[in-house]
This record gives sequence, C-alpha cells and structure tokens, in this order.
Amino acid sequence: MEFILREAKRLIQKHKTRNPFEIADCLNINVLYRPLGKLKGIYIYTRRSRYICINNELDSPARRLVCAHEIGHDRFHRHLAKMNPQAQELISYDMSSKPEREANVFAAEILLPDDEVIKLINDADMNFFRAARELYVPPELMDFKFQILKNRGYRLEAPLNATGDFLKK
Repeated sequence: MEFILREAKRLIQKHKTRNPFEIADCLNINVLYRPLGKLKGIYIYTRRSRYICINNELDSPARRLVCAHEIGHDRFHRHLAKMNPQAQELISYDMSSKPEREANVFAAEILLPDDEVIKLINDADMNFFRAARELYVPPELMDFKFQILKNRGYRLEAPLNATGDFLKK
C-alpha cells in the first residue's frame, strides 16, 4: 500500500491539486466521455496514448471518482494494458482483483485529504455515512480511506468492509 500512497502524494505535490481531471491533464492522459452501458469507466492504452473513458451518464462526483480510480490504473497497471490490449475490459470488470483494490486505494488518497476526513469524523454530529456524503464519495471509498488512516496509526472503525467491487454496482 505504501507505494500507492507515495505516488498519490507525489502527484498531489507535483501538480498542486487533488482534482483528478487536472492531474490527468498534467499527465497527458486523454479523458473522454462516452456511453458505456453499465460500465462506469475504463483505462485504455493504445498506440502510446493513454485514455480514461468515463460513462457520460454519471454525475459529477462519480465522474471525479472514476477519473481518480483510472489514474490509479495508469500509474500502476499500464503494463497490463500494454501486454494485452484486449485485457483492458478484464481489468475493469474484475473488480475483486488486486489492481482494482490498488486503484481504489489510490483514488481514496487523491480525493480524501486526511485532515478533512479526521475533522468530519471528529464532529459529534457526524457519522461515517454522513461524512462520506459530505465529501461526495460512496461509503466504500471512505472505508478505503479509513484503512489508509488505520495504517497511519488512527484508531477508526468503519461500519462496513468495502471490497474492490463497489464501482461495479
């Protein structure tokens, strides 16, 4: 997990933003919006070009999450797309795989700053699910952030145990 967190931190510091669309632009990754049916997004590497294709029916917070998730695939799983371009869909559909989990950890680190999450969960009127809504992320992504914070020594208990397949729903 540490290599994922280091890369997320490096990108945030280098590009001075947590906005995944700005990060994608800085990395020369083309972001496209297309009808994808039930698929929320996909990472494509072809002819030395990189693309993040996002389902055009998603709302703005979901687009933001999918973009961050797919940047994670670009950073850590481009080799899978290079080795077998036909496998791109497998990467997206096999949501329980290690690559999906890594992309979710990356997205949680990009989208959810530690200080904002800690501030919200320390608010007496806030609970886990309300904090996720406040940050415009699904509770499953908040669970990934809790896992990151636990690794950093925070004592937190999430009311769910997210798997890597929450973007499939």
